[in-house]
Amino acid sequence: MKAARVSSWGSPPEYMSVPDLPPPSPTELQLKVLAVGVPRVVQARAAQKHSSASNAQLPFDPSIDGVGLDEASGELYFINPLAAPLFAERANVDRSQLMKLEPGTDPITVAALANPVSSSWMALRCRALGGCKGRTVLIVGATSVSGRAAAIVARMLGAKRVIGVSRNENTLAAVEGLDDRVLLQDGPTLSKSVGPVHILLDYVGGAAAVDLLRTAEVQPGENLQYISVGSLSGQKNSMLRLLPEGLIDMRPICIMGSGMGSFSKQDLLREMPELVRAIMKMKSPFDIRTASLAEVRSVWDSDEVKSKRLVVVPNS
Repeated sequence: MKAARVSSWGSPPEYMSVPDLPPPSPTELQLKVLAVGVPRVVQARAAQKHSSASNAQLPFDPSIDGVGLDEASGELYFINPLAAPLFAERANVDRSQLMKLEPGTDPITVAALANPVSSSWMALRCRALGGCKGRTVLIVGATSVSGRAAAIVARMLGAKRVIGVSRNENTLAAVEGLDDRVLLQDGPTLSKSVGPVHILLDYVGGAAAVDLLRTAEVQPGENLQYISVGSLSGQKNSMLRLLPEGLIDMRPICIMGSGMGSFSKQDLLREMPELVRAIMKMKSPFDIRTASLAEVRSVWDSDEVKSKRLVVVPNS
C-alpha cells in the first residue's frame, strides 16, 4: 500500500510503500481514503510542534481527519480527528469514529473545511457562554483560513454582528460576511461605531488582543468573552502574560481557550453531524489545491499552498 510518512521531524511527508492493512476488526470498517485536509495543525504535527505528536515515533503520519469510502456499500464517511492514519490509500477506522455523509457530498470540500470550520464552530457552540445568537462576535485574524471560516460560522449560528480584525487592509476588505472591519495598527482601538462586543475569537495571540480587551465596549450586565483559538503570531498564550495588572478586576472579562481538553471528544462527536451539514451549505472562503500522495513532498511548503488549503487525495 502507498502512503506518505514523515521520516524526519520538520520535513515534509515522503511517499513510500507500507505494509498492507490487516482485515478490519468487527468494530471497524476498512475505507478507501478519498480526501485528507492539511490545516496548520497537520503541519505542526509533522514538525512535532503540536501536543498530539509530542510522543510520536518516526515514521509518522501527521494527518488529522478526512473522508473515506466503504467500497462494499458505496457509502461515504467523515473520519473523526485522530481516528486513524489517513495519508494512505486505505484506513481501518473504528465505526464509532465515523459519520455517514449524504449521497453526493463532495469529499474534497468536507476535507478542506472540516478543521477551519470546526475551530470556530466548537468555540462558539461549546465554549462561548450562552452561544453567539444575537451577539457581536469580533474575529482577530479574520483574513486567515480559519478566520474567514469563522465569519461564516458566526453568521450561521445567529450572531447579530460580525467584526473582522487584521493587519492587512486589502485582504481584510475581501473577507465576506463582515459587518465592520478594524485594521490592526500599533495600539489598536475599537471605535464607538463597533458597539458592544460580546465574544472575541482570537486566531493571532500576542499583544493585539490585550489592546482590544482594554478598548472594547462591554454591554452592561454581560461578560466580554475572550476565546483563544490560535496563535498565528507565534506568541501562544503570551496574551495572558501581557495583561495589565488589574484589567480583569476593572472589566468583566472572561478568558478561555478552545480545543480538545477544553471541550470533550463527546462534545466533538455530538457536534460533527450538524457541523458537516453546515459545511455542505457554505461556499468555501478560500481556494483549494489537491495533491496526490506522490506530490505531497513537493507541494508541502510551496508558495501556492501557502495561499490555498491543501487537500491530499490518496487514490488520485
